[in-house]
Amino acid sequence: MPFGSLVSEERAVEDLRRSELTATVGDVVSLHMLEKGEQPDLMVYDLRTERKDMSELESRLPSLPGMNVHVKNPAGRITPELVNAIEKALTQGKKVKLMVEGEEDLASLVIAALAPFGTRLFYGLPKKGIISVHVDESVRKKARDLIDAMEECN
Repeated sequence: MPFGSLVSEERAVEDLRRSELTATVGDVVSLHMLEKGEQPDLMVYDLRTERKDMSELESRLPSLPGMNVHVKNPAGRITPELVNAIEKALTQGKKVKLMVEGEEDLASLVIAALAPFGTRLFYGLPKKGIISVHVDESVRKKARDLIDAMEECN
């Protein structure tokens, strides 16, 4: 995603604590927040990181509050099922654990396109760290433009 800032792990946790609505995309960033005692409002994960199972996150999930949602989303795609699940999660006012069978990376774009202004989105940048995105009008427009461009290519 062409927006957001690379932040330290400590800054990411601070940003999460200061935000009303929060979302993480990716197993490593979701696990990091949990290890710091914070559960995002929406966690999107696939229980894999760099093609390896993410059993540490998987073992924590049953004890966490929130609704469990499972969707299928192939790599490089954004399915209507993923969009609908994210849209519901962002509007229901309850914590949601969204397991994606396939690939969850593009969920960041969907969240950026649909989340209320002021939402804080976090996703991992492999081998670099955590990206923190404050959803505002500019972010939403960029995300929607990218999604539209992807649709034109398909």
